[in-house]
Amino acid sequence: MKIFRRILLAVVLLIVIALLALYFNLNRLVKREVQSQATTSLNLNTTLNSARLSLFGGKLNLNELQIASPPGYSAPHMLELGDTDLAVKYGQLRQDPVHVESLTLSKPKLVIEQSNGTLNFKKAMDLMPPSDSSAEKSSKKLIIDDLKVQDAQVVIHPNLPGVPSEITVPVPSIVMKNVGTGDGSQNGAAIKDVVMQVITALAGSASDSSALPEQLKGLLKLNVGQVMANLSAEAQKRIAAAIPGEFGQKLSEVVKDPQALLKDPGKAIQQNISGLINGGTQVGSTTQPSTEDRAKGAVNELQGLLGGRKKDGK
Repeated sequence: MKIFRRILLAVVLLIVIALLALYFNLNRLVKREVQSQATTSLNLNTTLNSARLSLFGGKLNLNELQIASPPGYSAPHMLELGDTDLAVKYGQLRQDPVHVESLTLSKPKLVIEQSNGTLNFKKAMDLMPPSDSSAEKSSKKLIIDDLKVQDAQVVIHPNLPGVPSEITVPVPSIVMKNVGTGDGSQNGAAIKDVVMQVITALAGSASDSSALPEQLKGLLKLNVGQVMANLSAEAQKRIAAAIPGEFGQKLSEVVKDPQALLKDPGKAIQQNISGLINGGTQVGSTTQPSTEDRAKGAVNELQGLLGGRKKDGK
């Protein structure tokens, strides 16, 4: 009897060891796959500290996901995530699209930099592979029922004269529904599109902070509009709904006509938010132009920063 018990105990220990080995190997495989898929889709180096599948199934934790800044920007990472928690059936991880019941991003940090009139998240969008590229076709798509962003922080490096070198803006929680679906489609959204929806919503939410000078608020809003123009109509509506305040309301008006936003995002945003842009004068100026002149001057100045200034209203 004692020998039988010892044999049984040895078998149980071997099974436990085998299961633990399989578990840790699966975690390494998930980590490698997440890094590879994100790097390919974003065309930006993406690293992950660890991936951890729940022993009881249905949950996946990603720890310290970091997305590099595009070339030409000084911050090592454009987006850093603390913990990312997914509620997903393990069988779904092998599917395409991957159906995620919920995705929660905890304490993300978005770093926004300005260089030669272009913000880094707009530059990142410009550098991402097109949807019809071989790299993008081979990357997985996602359908996310509920996407939540909690305790976010946007750190802005304006690189503008007379403006503090770093401004930190806390962002309230953001909730998005049915990401990767629209008009009955179940094709899913590319990883790059999911990331850009989150980044654009964070940037738009930060753009009305009282800590920002009006010149910088306008620059953020114009770049948000330009990035949104490259996303689907459903994504545009989702971003606009996630941005609080008057800017979110104005964006909701803009996306009612996605073709106008696609054709000329700068003009579409200008027409709808010109009343929200105050200032437009040099930082520190004591002149007080009229409201109309301030809005026009701000837009012209911002167009100049973006490389498209129109002189004398022409």
